[in-house]
Amino acid sequence: MRSLIASLLALAIAAPAAAASKSYSAERFDARIRVLDAGALEVVETVVFRFEGGPFKEVFRELPRRHTDGIEIVGAEMDGRPLAIGDELKVDNSEGNRLRVTWRFAPRADSTNTFVLTYIARGVVTREAGADVLAWVALPTKHNYRIGRSEVVFDLPVAPREQPTVDTRRVGNLTDTAIESGGRRVQLIGTDIAKDGSLTARLTFDEGALIAAAPTWQARQLAARAVAPRWITAAAVIFGAGLLLLFALYQRYDSPSTLGGSSPPVMTAPDAMRAGIAGVIAANGSASLSHAMATLFSLADRGIVTIDEEPRRWGQRHFALRRRTQDASRLSPEEAVVLRFAFRNKDRDEDSAALDKARSRMVRSLREFRAAAHSELRALGLLDDERIRVRARFFRTSLVLLVLGGLLVIPAGIATAAYQGWPFLIPAAVGAVAIVGFIFYGSLTPLSNEGVRRAESWRAYQRHLKDVARDRAQLAAESPQRVLPFAVALGLVGLWSKYMKHHPTGIPPWFRALGVSDQEGFPSFLAAVSAADGGAGGGAGGAGGAAGGGASGAS
Repeated sequence: MRSLIASLLALAIAAPAAAASKSYSAERFDARIRVLDAGALEVVETVVFRFEGGPFKEVFRELPRRHTDGIEIVGAEMDGRPLAIGDELKVDNSEGNRLRVTWRFAPRADSTNTFVLTYIARGVVTREAGADVLAWVALPTKHNYRIGRSEVVFDLPVAPREQPTVDTRRVGNLTDTAIESGGRRVQLIGTDIAKDGSLTARLTFDEGALIAAAPTWQARQLAARAVAPRWITAAAVIFGAGLLLLFALYQRYDSPSTLGGSSPPVMTAPDAMRAGIAGVIAANGSASLSHAMATLFSLADRGIVTIDEEPRRWGQRHFALRRRTQDASRLSPEEAVVLRFAFRNKDRDEDSAALDKARSRMVRSLREFRAAAHSELRALGLLDDERIRVRARFFRTSLVLLVLGGLLVIPAGIATAAYQGWPFLIPAAVGAVAIVGFIFYGSLTPLSNEGVRRAESWRAYQRHLKDVARDRAQLAAESPQRVLPFAVALGLVGLWSKYMKHHPTGIPPWFRALGVSDQEGFPSFLAAVSAADGGAGGGAGGAGGAAGGGASGAS
């Protein structure tokens, strides 16, 4: 272990030094852009990389196809030597909406090398508001190196009708735009360009000066925008119809005549209900792991279960549950479910189980625990079957709509080729109705009017136990041992773990710490229980940005 640690430290010390000894920058990144017929551009990029340290084995350039009708690689060079596509030059078209060009060469260090890439970007010039517009990002927007100087030259068939506009990002200095040859040559020079620095030029021409019609991608974009109101209307109709369906379901719901408003904390348990059942009713009829664990605590309080701390492993505390012989007739249905699953190992029962394993088994038995708890609540008249049915309809309807919305994403994705992202409004509308349905489901109660009243009483007691755990109130006549199962059932086990740490005299006799003088065992046990508890209770516009940009780098 000492050798391993020493090796890791050596690597940690050596890694920054190795990284510092290997770096690169671009002395120049020049681009010459010539406008061709139909709004295409011929771009010649020349990059002079300075490699310090090494070794370096490749250089790459990524070209985004966005706002173009496609990109064609014409040629590439390294140090004046043309390269053919193959081992030395790789062109990858599999990067989604990007094209990646990679130069591969023999490892080298402390050298300066020149890389040239020539390509044609079609359909770059767009038609906007009665003008032809050339917008081009002349430098890669993602580059993890500095650029000393960049000269960008546009060779134009006609002069722009107004002064070009230039947007820069992380460019230390940009000279004034130089226009030569009767306005048909535009030159931009930027210096001291930081990492990810970029330069975007926008040139405006008279309508028809460069293109006879909008490029294919823009025409498709404009056509999609023209029918966008139809997609919006269809989505709105679907959303409205879905809301009407949900409100129709709600009309069958009988709202409780007793609405449980917030009431002051009460210092004693409102009735004789067992902890697990009390937690379920306080959680609006939902059963969770905390309620099953509270039932286990109640069983321990009655001497049916004990918890022992076991020797630490890897510095972590571990706990085991042990079952004593008990009369099955003394157990309530939900208690029987908890005992059966906590100590069930495959097809046989055991008398002991590790806490984490017992907890996992109880999670898998939550459906049976919920059924047992609901059976008792129904027998007490605290559940309303009609309200349960209405909630179930909301849940099933919302689930079906959610699945339907997910399935509709597939045809929407196919339709984006013609209509861009507008078809996704349809599955979004269906999904929104599903979400509203789940909100309805969560806001409705399955409890009867008496159940709603009893639930609010238990929530008032929960507020008292929370105040006690925060030392804002004093515990009533009960000892911490007696109220602990209710604190767990009401979702306060985390707070009570801290409380018991500062009140060690309340540790119950059914918990046996590993050491007699160890006062941290029981709070650690509660913390372990808490850690696994899930909790309770327009015009002819449409250019849509500039083409060009992309990424560049070396490795």
